[in-house]
Amino acid sequence: MSAGGMSSCIAATSRPSVVVLLSGGLDSSLAVKLMLDQGLNVLALHFVSPFCTCSPRKQGGCSLAARVAQNMGVKLRVMKKGMDYLRIVERPRFGYGRGLNPCIDCRIYMLRRAAEVMMETGSVCVVTGEVLGQRPMSQHRRALDLIERESGLTGRLLRPLSARLLPATIPEREGLIRRESMLALRGRARTLQLTLAKERKIEGFGCASGGCLLTDPVVARRLKDVFRYCPEWDERDARLTTFGRHFRIHEGLKVILGRNAGENARLEQLTGWLPVVSFRDKPGPTAGLRGVYGEQELAAVGRLLRRFAPKVTEGSVEICLRHNGQKKTWVAHESATTEEVRQWAI
Repeated sequence: MSAGGMSSCIAATSRPSVVVLLSGGLDSSLAVKLMLDQGLNVLALHFVSPFCTCSPRKQGGCSLAARVAQNMGVKLRVMKKGMDYLRIVERPRFGYGRGLNPCIDCRIYMLRRAAEVMMETGSVCVVTGEVLGQRPMSQHRRALDLIERESGLTGRLLRPLSARLLPATIPEREGLIRRESMLALRGRARTLQLTLAKERKIEGFGCASGGCLLTDPVVARRLKDVFRYCPEWDERDARLTTFGRHFRIHEGLKVILGRNAGENARLEQLTGWLPVVSFRDKPGPTAGLRGVYGEQELAAVGRLLRRFAPKVTEGSVEICLRHNGQKKTWVAHESATTEEVRQWAI
């Protein structure tokens, strides 16, 4: 059954329910507040992926979305973007933005899953914090119409920040949601949103403009490298693209080098999956190896470790590889040259 034809399936209640996509940012937080102000029951959906710059951040032990949901007194359901989503990133139907960001396909993906939750809970619509004209790829009028149609939410997708500039949804036409209480925002400026958030005492929201690492040219370049050279890639490969220094020694071997103690620790946690390399008895970076290697490649890895270890300036250094309880040691006598680093860097 289509979302537009589900009126008879929604139980008549004094307080209809809506499903709101909540990133934890300014616009989606304001969308939640607008729904609460109408006396609606709100279920907030928060999607997580390796590339979101809001959801992984912690404040006081909970994510930004959790803080907003808690402050507003709404239920929060966290949904993971898994391999089904990553396959969309690899081959999006509607193309990329400036980086490797498939914004239109991403919105359709999330809204299709939200539509399932809407049907499951008997909610009257799905709500987002999108603003007409705010993002060049996914929030112009044609894109908004396309996303609504492709997500299966025709008539059931409410964008309250710009609702009065868009066709009325079914819940608005049925009087379940007061259209006159919706906003008519347009464009990229967020001055009015910030004013409204202050007036309505919305607290805990994060980055005003949201963020996606797929727009970062470095992460995009690394992920393209994964798609090209790692035919059996999985979610762990996608997560690796978001930190460290990345080098491809040859088509069959990539090296990820930690830049600080935190990244070194993250690589150390992967020893059951990746071979991990570090100095045997000196402080320095940790490297994870993804692919096939032999003596020649390990020698190159040792040179890389020396190059990015500022406290190792001279003499030979013993290197240790650890994987699945096995160890292998060798000696690195030289550091990688500037030309090698340039050639290998991803």
